[in-house]
Amino acid sequence: METASTRGVRPKLRAVVDALKPGDTLVIYKPDRIARSMKELLVLLEDELHARKVNLEILTGICAGMHKPNGQTIADKMLFTVAAMAAEMERDLIHERTMDGLAAANAQGRYGGRPPSVDEDTLAIARARQARGESVTSIARHLGVGRSTLYRALADADTPTG
Repeated sequence: METASTRGVRPKLRAVVDALKPGDTLVIYKPDRIARSMKELLVLLEDELHARKVNLEILTGICAGMHKPNGQTIADKMLFTVAAMAAEMERDLIHERTMDGLAAANAQGRYGGRPPSVDEDTLAIARARQARGESVTSIARHLGVGRSTLYRALADADTPTG
């Protein structure tokens, strides 16, 4: 199995799974630490862990408990599947609400992230000093910003926006 997720290949998880032997127990805090979707969790549980006779213990969350190969009844499997689906749905809802909140803030002219360290006034000072022949390194040191930050701000300001 290619241990991939919405974030791509996960080599550390792959290494842990490969190191497990029959009778071992993989202990995780929550299911979303090893799988990003219900399908991914079920594939990992059935194809990787249970096929190798490895137990899975989940410490918290809706799927908490010990999940043993050949030790589950149909009802246990169904409950685990429903719980995993609920966790995935919760994750999707959180993502959806976050995107809605960002869009609402954006519509009000608010943007997240770190404020720029070089504002228009600082940029004007830097340009004036640069026009007098001062080096970007000394200007950056005087203004208290990084040299690469100042180079980037100067380049961005020179780039026409259209």
